[in-house]
Amino acid sequence: MVFVAISTTFISCHKSDMYDPDRPEEDARELYDRNFLSYVGGSINPNVDWGFGKARARTRAAEEPQVKLDSKGYSSEFSSKYFETVREYFPEDGECKSTDWRNYEFLENGNYFNVSIIYLNTTQDDVIGFYYYDPATETYENHTKVPLYSDIQTNGGNMGYYLRYNNYESGGVWNDVSTSSGYSIWTKSIPAKRIQIRTYTIYMNKTYRFGFYVTNNNTGKTYYSNMYLNADPTAYSGAAIGENAVGNIPQSYVVGLTDNDETGCNVLLEIPRIGDGGKYPLLVKPDKPEPAPLEWYRIIAEDLNAHDVDHDGDLNDTDFDFNDIVLDVALTNDGAKCILQAAGATLKIRINGNDNLEVHKMFGVEQSIMVNTHAEKKGLAHADKDPVEFDLVGSFSSIDKIKIEVYKQDRWMELTAPEGRPSCKIAVDTDFVWPDERESLKIKYPDFLNYVRNYQDIEDWWKKMNP
Repeated sequence: MVFVAISTTFISCHKSDMYDPDRPEEDARELYDRNFLSYVGGSINPNVDWGFGKARARTRAAEEPQVKLDSKGYSSEFSSKYFETVREYFPEDGECKSTDWRNYEFLENGNYFNVSIIYLNTTQDDVIGFYYYDPATETYENHTKVPLYSDIQTNGGNMGYYLRYNNYESGGVWNDVSTSSGYSIWTKSIPAKRIQIRTYTIYMNKTYRFGFYVTNNNTGKTYYSNMYLNADPTAYSGAAIGENAVGNIPQSYVVGLTDNDETGCNVLLEIPRIGDGGKYPLLVKPDKPEPAPLEWYRIIAEDLNAHDVDHDGDLNDTDFDFNDIVLDVALTNDGAKCILQAAGATLKIRINGNDNLEVHKMFGVEQSIMVNTHAEKKGLAHADKDPVEFDLVGSFSSIDKIKIEVYKQDRWMELTAPEGRPSCKIAVDTDFVWPDERESLKIKYPDFLNYVRNYQDIEDWWKKMNP
């Protein structure tokens, strides 16, 4: 098997594709469209997508969570004893002692969860937020980020809007209310007796997964609770405690994130283990996923030269065999993997506008040779060759976006598949057996015309094949 890298060009045609002085020189696309309509009996379902609808790269968008900040001021309160455990597991200027959960996410188990910022010790312009995804249809690489608090410092550093503390109580009144900039609130000589914090309530689908992140705007780096999302998956990004009762934190998760490349946590968040119906998020370890299997499709194409009614009026001389290009394609994160299976043509055809990559050159034959289409049955020049594998680099939302062009009438013309209109390329599964040279597609596959007229009733029209 021959391997070619990066990008590719193709050729495709038949003997009848060659210039014929007796054939009128009208626009090739208009002539093709008229002859295609004649070939299928003049009727095309307006919604037929020629198989490319199912061959698009797609993920179902997750339902967007609703985020509400409490309207009651400082609704959550914590005593100094709570922070004794926090200080033990998240020592200031020290490495977090939680080793079991240095790579973590949460599985929502109710319909909402609460989260509070309980600690900040940074001078950076940080963005603090959470990300989420639907594990039924997506991986964490397809997550959506939601910022909770943006640009801590450039917002005036006013953490007093979110967090304040009280030093002592006298006569039922809390005194010396102050804002906080870090752990000093409970470690200085007069420690805080009560911490008051504002809380976000996040309403989320109970099957979604979520995690947290901090973006350091000064360095441009983002640190996720799921380390596999980080630029360096092996670098420290944070930790969590609270899977079981821990010290003075019996009913809460405390999660930490760094905003630099050090092993301490500059940001701490608290999630009470309570929620809708007594349910609460579950702490889970994200696994590094195995690469998803590639979804392969086969593109079969005509090169704008096919004619149902030949110039000599012979109704049986059909060239709609759709083997001018037979190309298997699977989309990847970086572009597409391709396998050139056949080139039953003699016109130049290219992929992605690259003139240097041409199918007959890849097969190692002259342009007049038809490859892997049994052209010898019609007395035409032919060759049998191994398929050619190659990669395309780029971003393709659909295999239809991989441009295939034929050189005709002194210019490159793209082969398209407009919905509900004559098409010169069709997407099928890789079990499709392409017709031999000059073997009519509608004769080999009797359900093809039914698909053209009633595509929803018979999408896999190639499953039934005449012998």
